Amino acid sequence: MRPEDLDHIVRAAGDVINEDEIVVAGSQAALAQFPEGLPKLATLSVEADLAALDDPDDTKAMQINGAIGEDTIFHETYGYYAEGIGRTLLVLPPGWEQRAHRVVARGQRDVTGIYPEIHDLAVAKLAAGRDKDFAWAQALFQSGHLKPEILLARASATPLEPHQQRFIAAAVSRVVPPGRRSRRNIRRLTELLEQPENSKQE
Repeated sequence: MRPEDLDHIVRAAGDVINEDEIVVAGSQAALAQFPEGLPKLATLSVEADLAALDDPDDTKAMQINGAIGEDTIFHETYGYYAEGIGRTLLVLPPGWEQRAHRVVARGQRDVTGIYPEIHDLAVAKLAAGRDKDFAWAQALFQSGHLKPEILLARASATPLEPHQQRFIAAAVSRVVPPGRRSRRNIRRLTELLEQPENSKQE
């Protein structure tokens, strides 16, 4: 997917739910921070995951899916589509809003796409535990766009279920870090990530 394709999806979604801001949470969100230079695997998807800022009963997510989702006329016409997801499904680290990249998709109606910073995005994606998200993260680790230490620090500050912690720790454990110090830091942060929530707060 190209940045201009993503802009088009964001504008269309804003029209569908009649809102001026929308969160872009799928793998393609990395394009806002890195319009060029991402590994090919990170830009292959023709799907953009979108979430309304306020959608307590997932009504807006369903509206997006019905209008510009998979197998709709929009998808058939342009070759890409949106996947509306409930805002409560997004597990993002504290402070993600301040780190997010905001890009205005300009048209008859300007709609601002809110794109989580790549490490915040990786926490949300890896917490889902899907094979395609592990492959996405591995490609970005190898390209240097994702830093294991930063990812683990963000994850350790995020309220995660034990299985989500294991997903993230497993993804990082596959990375071969350069140097003894990096290995030590990653081991320390992985141990912190795996501690019970009460232990983190003491």
